[in-house]
Amino acid sequence: MLVDRSHFSWASWCIGVTFAALIFYWIYAQNEPNGPSGGSWQGMLYGVAGTGCMVYAGLLAWRKTVPKSQLGTAKAWLRGHIWIGLLSVPLILCHCGFRWGGLLEKSLMVTFALVILSGIYGLIAQQLLPRLMTSTSPAQAIAAQLNVACERLRRDTEIAVQAACTSEFLEPLNSRSKKRKLAEVATTGSAAHSSEESTVKEEEPEQTSFSPRLELATFYWDQLDSFLRSDAKDSHELANPTLAKARFGRLRDSVTADLLELVDDMQAACDERRQLLFQAKIHWWLHGWLNIHIPLSVTLLVLGLCHIITAIYY
Repeated sequence: MLVDRSHFSWASWCIGVTFAALIFYWIYAQNEPNGPSGGSWQGMLYGVAGTGCMVYAGLLAWRKTVPKSQLGTAKAWLRGHIWIGLLSVPLILCHCGFRWGGLLEKSLMVTFALVILSGIYGLIAQQLLPRLMTSTSPAQAIAAQLNVACERLRRDTEIAVQAACTSEFLEPLNSRSKKRKLAEVATTGSAAHSSEESTVKEEEPEQTSFSPRLELATFYWDQLDSFLRSDAKDSHELANPTLAKARFGRLRDSVTADLLELVDDMQAACDERRQLLFQAKIHWWLHGWLNIHIPLSVTLLVLGLCHIITAIYY
Protein backbone atom coordinates (compact mmCIF):
# COMPACT_ATOMS: atom_id res chain seq x y z
CA MET A 1 0.00 0.00 0.00
CA LEU A 2 1.28 3.47 -0.92
CA VAL A 3 1.46 5.98 1.92
CA ASP A 4 -0.38 9.02 0.57
CA ARG A 5 -2.62 11.78 1.90
CA SER A 6 -5.26 9.26 2.95
CA HIS A 7 -2.88 8.19 5.74
CA PHE A 8 -2.61 11.69 7.21
CA SER A 9 -5.47 11.35 9.68
CA TRP A 10 -4.25 7.93 10.81
CA ALA A 11 -0.70 9.18 11.29
CA SER A 12 -1.84 12.32 13.13
CA TRP A 13 -4.06 10.32 15.46
CA CYS A 14 -1.32 7.79 16.25
CA ILE A 15 1.27 10.51 16.87
CA GLY A 16 -1.13 12.33 19.18
CA VAL A 17 -1.88 9.17 21.17
CA THR A 18 1.83 8.34 21.40
CA PHE A 19 2.62 11.82 22.68
CA ALA A 20 -0.14 11.63 25.30
CA ALA A 21 0.94 8.13 26.38
CA LEU A 22 4.55 9.24 26.86
CA ILE A 23 3.54 12.29 28.92
CA PHE A 24 1.30 10.14 31.10
CA TYR A 25 4.12 7.62 31.50
CA TRP A 26 6.58 10.33 32.55
CA ILE A 27 4.18 11.62 35.20
CA TYR A 28 3.47 8.06 36.38
CA ALA A 29 7.18 7.14 36.55
CA GLN A 30 8.03 10.29 38.49
CA ASN A 31 5.41 9.60 41.15
CA GLU A 32 6.10 5.85 41.56
CA PRO A 33 8.52 5.25 44.48
CA ASN A 34 9.64 1.84 43.22
CA GLY A 35 9.70 2.85 39.58
CA PRO A 36 7.24 1.90 36.83
CA SER A 37 5.96 -1.68 36.81
CA GLY A 38 3.89 -3.71 34.40
CA GLY A 39 1.89 -5.00 37.38
CA SER A 40 0.60 -1.58 38.44
CA TRP A 41 -2.75 -0.39 37.20
CA GLN A 42 -0.98 2.11 34.92
CA GLY A 43 1.31 -0.61 33.58
CA MET A 44 -1.66 -2.92 33.07
CA LEU A 45 -3.45 -0.15 31.18
CA TYR A 46 -0.52 0.20 28.80
CA GLY A 47 -0.31 -3.57 28.43
CA VAL A 48 -3.99 -3.95 27.60
CA ALA A 49 -3.85 -1.07 25.09
CA GLY A 50 -0.68 -2.38 23.43
CA THR A 51 -2.04 -5.92 23.23
CA GLY A 52 -5.28 -4.59 21.78
CA CYS A 53 -3.30 -2.81 19.05
CA MET A 54 -1.41 -6.02 18.22
CA VAL A 55 -4.62 -8.07 18.10
CA TYR A 56 -6.26 -5.52 15.82
CA ALA A 57 -3.22 -5.60 13.51
CA GLY A 58 -3.39 -9.40 13.46
CA LEU A 59 -7.08 -9.34 12.50
CA LEU A 60 -6.12 -8.07 9.03
CA ALA A 61 -5.64 -11.69 7.96
CA TRP A 62 -9.23 -12.44 9.04
CA ARG A 63 -10.55 -9.34 7.25
CA LYS A 64 -9.01 -10.53 3.97
CA THR A 65 -11.09 -13.72 4.17
CA VAL A 66 -14.36 -11.75 4.22
CA PRO A 67 -14.02 -9.25 1.36
CA LYS A 68 -17.70 -8.25 1.53
CA SER A 69 -17.67 -7.50 5.25
CA GLN A 70 -19.50 -4.39 6.49
CA LEU A 71 -16.75 -3.70 9.06
CA GLY A 72 -14.87 -1.22 6.88
CA THR A 73 -13.02 -1.43 3.60
CA ALA A 74 -9.89 -3.50 3.11
CA LYS A 75 -7.88 -0.32 2.53
CA ALA A 76 -9.05 1.16 5.83
CA TRP A 77 -8.08 -2.05 7.63
CA LEU A 78 -4.68 -1.98 5.98
CA ARG A 79 -4.10 1.62 7.05
CA GLY A 80 -5.12 0.64 10.58
CA HIS A 81 -2.81 -2.37 10.43
CA ILE A 82 0.12 -0.06 9.65
CA TRP A 83 -0.50 2.78 12.09
CA ILE A 84 -2.12 0.95 14.98
CA GLY A 85 0.58 -1.69 14.67
CA LEU A 86 3.19 1.07 15.04
CA LEU A 87 1.24 2.57 17.94
CA SER A 88 1.68 -0.68 19.86
CA VAL A 89 5.44 -0.01 20.09
CA PRO A 90 5.38 2.94 22.55
CA LEU A 91 2.48 1.39 24.48
CA ILE A 92 4.32 -1.91 25.03
CA LEU A 93 7.53 -0.08 25.95
CA CYS A 94 5.62 1.92 28.55
CA HIS A 95 4.03 -1.29 29.82
CA CYS A 96 7.38 -2.96 30.46
CA GLY A 97 8.96 0.22 31.83
CA PHE A 98 11.58 0.11 29.05
CA ARG A 99 13.07 -3.03 30.66
CA TRP A 100 13.59 -6.52 29.19
CA GLY A 101 12.39 -8.69 32.08
CA GLY A 102 12.83 -12.47 32.22
CA LEU A 103 13.45 -15.04 29.48
CA LEU A 104 9.85 -15.10 28.27
CA GLU A 105 9.68 -11.32 28.22
CA LYS A 106 12.99 -11.09 26.35
CA SER A 107 11.77 -13.59 23.75
CA LEU A 108 8.55 -11.62 23.45
CA MET A 109 10.36 -8.31 22.96
CA VAL A 110 12.80 -9.72 20.37
CA THR A 111 9.92 -11.24 18.40
CA PHE A 112 7.98 -8.00 18.70
CA ALA A 113 10.96 -6.01 17.36
CA LEU A 114 11.38 -8.39 14.41
CA VAL A 115 7.68 -8.15 13.55
CA ILE A 116 7.81 -4.35 13.56
CA LEU A 117 11.07 -4.18 11.59
CA SER A 118 9.86 -6.65 8.94
CA GLY A 119 6.63 -4.66 8.65
CA ILE A 120 8.56 -1.41 8.19
CA TYR A 121 10.70 -3.08 5.53
CA GLY A 122 7.55 -4.24 3.72
CA LEU A 123 6.07 -0.74 3.86
CA ILE A 124 9.25 0.84 2.46
CA ALA A 125 9.51 -1.85 -0.23
CA GLN A 126 5.96 -1.13 -1.38
CA GLN A 127 6.81 2.55 -1.79
CA LEU A 128 9.99 2.04 -3.82
CA LEU A 129 10.07 -1.31 -5.65
CA PRO A 130 6.94 -0.95 -7.86
CA ARG A 131 8.27 2.35 -9.19
CA LEU A 132 11.68 0.80 -9.79
CA MET A 133 10.09 -2.11 -11.64
CA THR A 134 7.97 0.21 -13.80
CA SER A 135 10.91 2.41 -14.76
CA THR A 136 13.39 -0.39 -15.51
CA SER A 137 11.17 -3.18 -16.89
CA PRO A 138 8.72 -2.00 -19.58
CA ALA A 139 7.95 -5.65 -20.43
CA GLN A 140 5.93 -6.85 -17.46
CA ALA A 141 3.61 -9.75 -16.81
CA ILE A 142 1.26 -10.71 -14.00
CA ALA A 143 3.37 -12.29 -11.28
CA ALA A 144 1.37 -15.53 -11.33
CA GLN A 145 1.77 -15.74 -15.13
CA LEU A 146 5.54 -15.19 -15.35
CA ASN A 147 6.23 -18.83 -16.25
CA VAL A 148 3.53 -18.75 -18.92
CA ALA A 149 4.93 -15.53 -20.39
CA CYS A 150 8.44 -17.02 -20.50
CA GLU A 151 7.25 -20.19 -22.20
CA ARG A 152 5.27 -18.22 -24.79
CA LEU A 153 8.31 -16.06 -25.50
CA ARG A 154 10.52 -19.13 -25.90
CA ARG A 155 8.00 -20.92 -28.13
CA ASP A 156 7.51 -17.92 -30.44
CA THR A 157 11.26 -17.48 -30.80
CA GLU A 158 11.80 -21.17 -31.48
CA ILE A 159 9.13 -21.16 -34.19
CA ALA A 160 10.77 -18.16 -35.88
CA VAL A 161 14.23 -19.76 -35.77
CA GLN A 162 12.88 -23.07 -37.04
CA ALA A 163 11.14 -21.35 -39.97
CA ALA A 164 14.38 -19.57 -40.94
CA CYS A 165 16.81 -22.46 -40.45
CA THR A 166 14.63 -25.35 -41.73
CA SER A 167 16.91 -28.40 -42.20
CA GLU A 168 19.71 -26.95 -40.03
CA PHE A 169 17.39 -26.32 -37.08
CA LEU A 170 17.92 -29.64 -35.25
CA GLU A 171 21.47 -30.29 -36.46
CA PRO A 172 23.14 -28.89 -33.29
CA LEU A 173 20.91 -31.11 -31.12
CA ASN A 174 21.76 -34.20 -33.18
CA SER A 175 25.45 -33.39 -32.98
CA ARG A 176 25.33 -33.04 -29.19
CA SER A 177 23.40 -36.30 -28.91
CA LYS A 178 26.11 -38.14 -30.85
CA LYS A 179 28.83 -36.58 -28.70
CA ARG A 180 27.06 -37.82 -25.59
CA LYS A 181 26.93 -41.32 -27.01
CA LEU A 182 30.64 -41.21 -27.78
CA ALA A 183 31.36 -40.00 -24.24
CA GLU A 184 29.35 -42.90 -22.79
CA VAL A 185 31.27 -45.34 -24.97
CA ALA A 186 34.61 -43.85 -23.92
CA THR A 187 33.84 -44.30 -20.22
CA THR A 188 32.76 -47.98 -20.45
CA GLY A 189 35.59 -49.38 -22.56
CA SER A 190 33.70 -52.61 -23.30
CA ALA A 191 33.94 -54.41 -26.64
CA ALA A 192 30.25 -54.05 -27.31
CA HIS A 193 30.41 -50.33 -26.73
CA SER A 194 33.51 -50.08 -28.92
CA SER A 195 31.50 -51.61 -31.72
CA GLU A 196 28.74 -49.07 -31.05
CA GLU A 197 31.32 -46.27 -31.12
CA SER A 198 32.52 -47.27 -34.55
CA THR A 199 28.92 -47.34 -35.75
CA VAL A 200 28.28 -43.87 -34.39
CA LYS A 201 31.45 -42.57 -36.01
CA GLU A 202 30.38 -44.00 -39.35
CA GLU A 203 27.06 -42.19 -39.04
CA GLU A 204 28.67 -38.80 -38.36
CA PRO A 205 28.19 -36.44 -41.27
CA GLU A 206 31.14 -35.13 -43.18
CA GLN A 207 32.38 -31.62 -42.48
CA THR A 208 30.46 -29.14 -44.57
CA SER A 209 31.11 -25.52 -45.50
CA PHE A 210 30.11 -22.69 -43.15
CA SER A 211 26.33 -22.20 -42.91
CA PRO A 212 24.87 -18.96 -41.46
CA ARG A 213 21.61 -20.74 -40.69
CA LEU A 214 23.44 -23.51 -38.86
CA GLU A 215 25.33 -20.83 -36.91
CA LEU A 216 22.00 -19.22 -35.98
CA ALA A 217 20.47 -22.53 -34.92
CA THR A 218 23.56 -23.41 -32.88
CA PHE A 219 23.40 -20.09 -31.05
CA TYR A 220 19.73 -20.64 -30.29
CA TRP A 221 20.17 -24.16 -28.87
CA ASP A 222 23.45 -23.51 -27.06
CA GLN A 223 22.61 -20.18 -25.44
CA LEU A 224 19.25 -18.54 -26.09
CA ASP A 225 16.90 -21.49 -25.54
CA SER A 226 18.08 -22.13 -21.97
CA PHE A 227 17.79 -18.42 -21.10
CA LEU A 228 14.26 -18.06 -22.43
CA ARG A 229 13.01 -20.93 -20.25
CA SER A 230 11.12 -20.14 -17.05
CA ASP A 231 13.83 -21.72 -14.85
CA ALA A 232 16.64 -19.45 -16.13
CA LYS A 233 18.89 -18.00 -13.41
CA ASP A 234 20.73 -14.71 -12.92
CA SER A 235 24.00 -16.56 -13.47
CA HIS A 236 23.17 -17.23 -17.13
CA GLU A 237 25.51 -15.50 -19.59
CA LEU A 238 22.68 -13.71 -21.39
CA ALA A 239 21.41 -12.28 -18.09
CA ASN A 240 24.34 -9.87 -18.32
CA PRO A 241 23.32 -7.09 -20.78
CA THR A 242 26.90 -6.31 -21.81
CA LEU A 243 27.79 -9.94 -22.42
CA ALA A 244 24.52 -10.56 -24.26
CA LYS A 245 25.15 -7.57 -26.53
CA ALA A 246 28.58 -8.94 -27.39
CA ARG A 247 27.16 -12.41 -28.12
CA PHE A 248 24.50 -11.05 -30.44
CA GLY A 249 27.05 -8.74 -32.07
CA ARG A 250 29.20 -11.73 -33.03
CA LEU A 251 26.12 -13.60 -34.24
CA ARG A 252 25.06 -10.63 -36.36
CA ASP A 253 28.50 -10.52 -37.99
CA SER A 254 28.32 -14.22 -38.90
CA VAL A 255 24.91 -14.35 -40.62
CA THR A 256 23.69 -13.07 -43.94
CA ALA A 257 21.63 -9.92 -44.42
CA ASP A 258 18.35 -11.81 -44.76
CA LEU A 259 18.77 -13.17 -41.19
CA LEU A 260 19.57 -9.85 -39.48
CA GLU A 261 15.92 -9.09 -38.73
CA LEU A 262 15.55 -12.47 -37.03
CA VAL A 263 18.69 -11.81 -34.97
CA ASP A 264 17.16 -8.50 -33.87
CA ASP A 265 13.97 -10.32 -32.86
CA MET A 266 16.01 -12.88 -30.91
CA GLN A 267 17.86 -10.10 -29.12
CA ALA A 268 14.56 -8.39 -28.32
CA ALA A 269 13.28 -11.68 -26.87
CA CYS A 270 16.45 -11.95 -24.80
CA ASP A 271 15.97 -8.40 -23.49
CA GLU A 272 12.35 -9.11 -22.62
CA ARG A 273 13.31 -12.30 -20.77
CA ARG A 274 15.91 -10.33 -18.81
CA GLN A 275 13.22 -7.84 -17.79
CA LEU A 276 10.92 -10.68 -16.70
CA LEU A 277 13.80 -12.14 -14.70
CA PHE A 278 14.29 -8.78 -13.01
CA GLN A 279 10.55 -8.53 -12.39
CA ALA A 280 10.55 -11.93 -10.67
CA LYS A 281 13.41 -10.78 -8.44
CA ILE A 282 11.61 -7.54 -7.54
CA HIS A 283 8.42 -9.49 -6.88
CA TRP A 284 10.31 -11.71 -4.44
CA TRP A 285 11.73 -8.69 -2.60
CA LEU A 286 8.28 -7.12 -2.62
CA HIS A 287 6.40 -10.09 -1.16
CA GLY A 288 9.01 -12.47 0.24
CA TRP A 289 9.16 -10.55 3.55
CA LEU A 290 5.65 -11.84 4.33
CA ASN A 291 7.17 -15.30 4.78
CA ILE A 292 8.97 -13.82 7.80
CA HIS A 293 6.42 -11.27 8.98
CA ILE A 294 3.39 -13.56 9.19
CA PRO A 295 4.98 -16.48 11.11
CA LEU A 296 6.62 -14.02 13.51
CA SER A 297 3.27 -12.28 14.05
CA VAL A 298 1.65 -15.60 14.98
CA THR A 299 4.57 -16.37 17.29
CA LEU A 300 4.20 -12.94 18.88
CA LEU A 301 0.52 -13.52 19.67
CA VAL A 302 1.30 -16.94 21.17
CA LEU A 303 4.12 -15.54 23.31
CA GLY A 304 1.89 -12.66 24.35
CA LEU A 305 -0.78 -15.10 25.49
CA CYS A 306 1.82 -17.05 27.48
CA HIS A 307 2.99 -13.78 29.06
CA ILE A 308 -0.56 -12.88 30.10
CA ILE A 309 -1.16 -16.30 31.63
CA THR A 310 2.11 -16.31 33.60
CA ALA A 311 1.47 -12.72 34.77
CA ILE A 312 -1.96 -13.69 36.10
CA TYR A 313 -0.96 -16.90 37.85
CA TYR A 314 2.56 -16.02 38.97
